[in-house]
Amino acid sequence: MIIEKTSTIKNTHTTKNADALTSMLDLCRQVIPYLNGKFEDPQQQQILNNNNEWLTGQAQDYQTIQALKADLQKQNPDAGSAYYQARLWHLLCWQPIYITFISVYGLKQLPDFTGFKQQRQHNAIIGFVFQSNSVSTGEIDQLITQAAKQLKPLIEHYRIQLNSLHRCPSGYAGRFIADSIMSNLLRVREFDADFNDQTILKHAKRWLNAFALPEKLVNSLQTNTEKPIKLIRTSCCLADRINEKLCADCPKANKLRYK
Repeated sequence: MIIEKTSTIKNTHTTKNADALTSMLDLCRQVIPYLNGKFEDPQQQQILNNNNEWLTGQAQDYQTIQALKADLQKQNPDAGSAYYQARLWHLLCWQPIYITFISVYGLKQLPDFTGFKQQRQHNAIIGFVFQSNSVSTGEIDQLITQAAKQLKPLIEHYRIQLNSLHRCPSGYAGRFIADSIMSNLLRVREFDADFNDQTILKHAKRWLNAFALPEKLVNSLQTNTEKPIKLIRTSCCLADRINEKLCADCPKANKLRYK
């Protein structure tokens, strides 16, 4: 095991640990094969920050998002502006959120997203790079707080860059993030039988509060004494414009109105 430095931050324990990061990367690939990442030493980085095939957390990400939109339009020229907006926002955010949930609930760990990069592959965002091998361990509550501190500025950066190209208001973006949080919590139950409905609701509120999202969005999790908890999204991916089918958790399909 390679451990270079240890520090303690608000009840979480942070170490530079190559083995822990490797375990997290392996688990991500195991859960979702497309979630394929690696570590890149900043001293030996090979990814150029002016390359429109990468999201690097810098201002040039605008060019990458622009190229991503162009590829989406080529693939689905008649989908419409609203579809491109929804699809772009989902693509920008899905990897860091999934990585976080897999790490926190699968390993009780959290990687360091400093210098985090994502790869554009034509009309998709698939693949990522960490430039830090620091990994924090701790209780779930502390990791949720720390995860939000890391992801909020990263996600806001993506929103600002997208908003420069294609209007993306904070409220609109936040509903997508909330739905992603909820759907990931439901996936945790698939691997942890003790993660019951009440636990899901409790954790959902913690995540929403940590991300400064309206707590009322927890109402998108529908409970029924006879059926398992389910998610009815408050955001719509508009996939029906491509395949003419509504998602099972689509708000249009369930005809719900959120106040």
